[in-house]
Amino acid sequence: MEFGILGPLEVRHNGRQVAIGGAKQRRVVATLALNAGRVVSLGQLVDAVWDGEPPVTARKQVQNAVSALRRTPMGATLAAVGPGYVLQVPAEHVDAGRFEHCLAEAHAARTRRDLVHAAERLRAGLAIWRGPALADVGGRTVSTASGQLEERRLSAVIAWAEISLELGSHGAVADELSAELDRYPLCEPLAGLLMLALYRTGRTAESLVCYQRIRHTIAEDLGVDPGPELQSQYHRILAADPALNPRPEAWLTRNYLPRDVGHFTGRLAELDQLMSVADSGGVTVIQAIDGMSGVGKTAMAVHVAHRLAGRFDDGQLFIDLHGHTAGREPLTADEALNVLLRAVGVPDARIPKDLDEKAAMWRGELAGRRVLVVLDNALDSVQIKPLLPGSASCAVMITSRRRLAGLNSAEVLSLDTLPPDDAVVLFRAVAGPDRCEAEPVAVIKAVQLCGHLPLAISIAAARLRARPQWRVSDLVERLTDDHGRTELLQSDDRGITAAFALSYQHLVSAEQRMFRLLGLHPGADIDVFAAAALAGLPADETEHMLDALCDMHLLIAHLPGRYRLHDLVRDFARAIVEADEPISQRSAARDRLLDYYLHVTQIATELDNPRRPRLGANPRYRPAAVPQLSKTSEVRSWVNAEHANLLAAARLAAHHRTGDDGWQLPRNVGSLLYENGQHSASLEVFKMALAACGTETPSAVKSACLLDVSLMHKVLGQYRLALDFLNQGTAIAAHSGDRDGIARSLIHKADLSNLIGSFTDAVIYATRSIEVYREQGDLWREAVALTVLMDALSRLGRDREAIEAADQAALSLDGFANLRQASAVLSRRGTAHSQLGEHDTAIRLLSQSVDLARQGEDRRFEADYLHRLAEATRRSGQPHAALKHANEALAILHDIADPVDLAETHNVLGEIHNDIHDYEVALTHYRRTLEITTNVEYRVARAHAHNGISRCMTALGHPDARVHWQQALAIYAELGIPLVGGEQTGDSAAV
Repeated sequence: MEFGILGPLEVRHNGRQVAIGGAKQRRVVATLALNAGRVVSLGQLVDAVWDGEPPVTARKQVQNAVSALRRTPMGATLAAVGPGYVLQVPAEHVDAGRFEHCLAEAHAARTRRDLVHAAERLRAGLAIWRGPALADVGGRTVSTASGQLEERRLSAVIAWAEISLELGSHGAVADELSAELDRYPLCEPLAGLLMLALYRTGRTAESLVCYQRIRHTIAEDLGVDPGPELQSQYHRILAADPALNPRPEAWLTRNYLPRDVGHFTGRLAELDQLMSVADSGGVTVIQAIDGMSGVGKTAMAVHVAHRLAGRFDDGQLFIDLHGHTAGREPLTADEALNVLLRAVGVPDARIPKDLDEKAAMWRGELAGRRVLVVLDNALDSVQIKPLLPGSASCAVMITSRRRLAGLNSAEVLSLDTLPPDDAVVLFRAVAGPDRCEAEPVAVIKAVQLCGHLPLAISIAAARLRARPQWRVSDLVERLTDDHGRTELLQSDDRGITAAFALSYQHLVSAEQRMFRLLGLHPGADIDVFAAAALAGLPADETEHMLDALCDMHLLIAHLPGRYRLHDLVRDFARAIVEADEPISQRSAARDRLLDYYLHVTQIATELDNPRRPRLGANPRYRPAAVPQLSKTSEVRSWVNAEHANLLAAARLAAHHRTGDDGWQLPRNVGSLLYENGQHSASLEVFKMALAACGTETPSAVKSACLLDVSLMHKVLGQYRLALDFLNQGTAIAAHSGDRDGIARSLIHKADLSNLIGSFTDAVIYATRSIEVYREQGDLWREAVALTVLMDALSRLGRDREAIEAADQAALSLDGFANLRQASAVLSRRGTAHSQLGEHDTAIRLLSQSVDLARQGEDRRFEADYLHRLAEATRRSGQPHAALKHANEALAILHDIADPVDLAETHNVLGEIHNDIHDYEVALTHYRRTLEITTNVEYRVARAHAHNGISRCMTALGHPDARVHWQQALAIYAELGIPLVGGEQTGDSAAV
């Protein structure tokens, strides 16, 4: 556990922020953290919470607050001791403890005159502070303690400034103390040090203005003049007293670092990596920090440089190379060396004209010195290489939007966006914690809409801070609108659009076009093949350009071969493609992309279901390259990777391709999602296909789309809706004379009848569909209809007839190498033999069906056949082997939810546990079936579950056994099936 009190109150566990509740809990935690390791009495906590005016129930409320805290991760650190509580954490687990440790180390180093180390430890201690101590907690007790902490901080600032002036870091002191005097406006020692630092850096006028400002503040607030020491300092500066000048040094030591970032947040792992530049020896250490615009590269480099300043006591240099600065050309290496050489005191007259000679002089000036050089905003490696020192005691930090692949010796750190918790901390720090306290959920949403990008978060939070009438939710509302978000995140030349535009301008024209077109892609990410289709380019050329965009951090290679745009970069890409790409070119790119997805989904659906009728025309555009899809497992992997893109592309096709083919891609996508077990998504897309059918759409297509929707409602257990859509599809097929559509409707009606328990109707419908397919000579679909017929016959106890139907199905399949249909026939035949008591034959056939499903990588049907095999094995008297098969089926159904198979599998598990007299476990499975069939009209499984519960309760002597028996009898009688348990059915093969 880590506790932060040097700033807003924070509690962290394993790096994640812990929510600690409201005002009472925050004051309790703050008081305990202020006294970490010491017992705090209940009375002290009451005083801290209520400022000496507690209610009657105060002690009880404090105890309740502590109880609530015990339920958080910090509970392990809270202990009740005597009349109070103690926070049992080491001192270093509280940031104030670490701060005090740094001060103690600094004092020891200063005593032994190790001024560099003393300054570094003071700097490290001050860097721990995140803002005014406990400013968001309130209360007299906490305010008193925070005031004492602020005094300790002020002492540390003064000590650091004194040491830094002694070391010659006058510029750093001048830059830092200007902000500190704003924080402590009445502190005369601080003002005196600032005046001296300004004077020593040649800023005498500013030094005198500083005195006048504090004199005016003291007079206004206290009605007196500054003390004699500060007045004396003022007069000595007026007189240019030589004693104020720094001691002469053999080599000019300067700190040119910009002011440190006030709201630097998180990045602990990255900080550790960059801090290692001070610990390496033997070579010049080079750290290259790259990342997208606005991710905080410069802030990171400057923050680390300030923390490292004390370790590089010969100087800290900073130069902006203007690699990506609006309205400015990048500095050449020659120009940059002029600046750097002047910074280390080389007169203009001595600086050579030749670039190589300048680089040699630069290396010579730094030889043997400990200097930290920050090269900010670099354009490329060519600009950087002449600026690198040769001394092993020096270190270089480089920031660039472009990945600097040419610097072979550099350690590269690519900054990502902030983690969610750190993004929230940054937002609160900029906007002010009071603005955020009441709307924590809105704060989280705001940083999400800013894409966790530090620049965007800072701009949005600053907007909020500048508008006191806004709530955080008002900001969120504006950020939710894409156009409004772009406008809101502008801030002079620091805006998001300006930042991305600079990166975009440094692309060559072909890369710019590629980037623009990515803004047209509707999905979450993109692979090389889809990007190539979008741009109408070969795959290898496309991949080269995508990698170039990644190097510029306008694109993210988040998985091998897959790329995505940051949300705000996507907004920018969409804006410029609308502005810069002609309508005709945008439309052509969309058409290529949709044709690509149509082409690939046709390949995939034919692999999944080769007998599925192809409706509609072939794509107009044929992509030059497509993913390797030659077996079912590759289709599954592709569908999983492209899931969000397929949904988005289907939606785009239904909207963009008005007319007669907007249904085509959604129908392919729906079929793939169905085969992948993503049934709800499949239903959504099939409905898109149906909605895209227009007046000119052929009747066969409309009928097929209605049957697709019906199929998905059936799979989801929504049988009444399935029947409604099925009847609509049948009517259209009948009206248009579509014999194939009529036959398919009959098969679906037969399968649906099986599920709702109308087994006699199922026999009639299946038989009629068989007749139609025989007339058409479609032997494969005749076999499909025969398997549906076998299910119905087995339910009615007509198992010999089911086996005869299996023989007909096998004849129909002769010559077809279709694993799915072969396994379906085997499974039904095995079920029939099992119910006839022919166990060896049943187990052999069902084992073969499982093997065929596995060969075809058809997990949905594998689960069906496994629970059938489990039931057959149970009937043969092998409960433990049966249990293994049933659990395998259940594991598959956790990934591919099918309510029918799930209900059947739980019933089989109930039967197995019933057989081995494990009645309580059996009851849990039967009851799970009842839960599933509450919303799914699968009555036969419900009847079997009631039957099983009745038998378990009878064995346990439970009085409700008869109630369940009667419910089972009623359903069996209604369905007209024999009273037997543990039967099963499953979806027929897709038709």
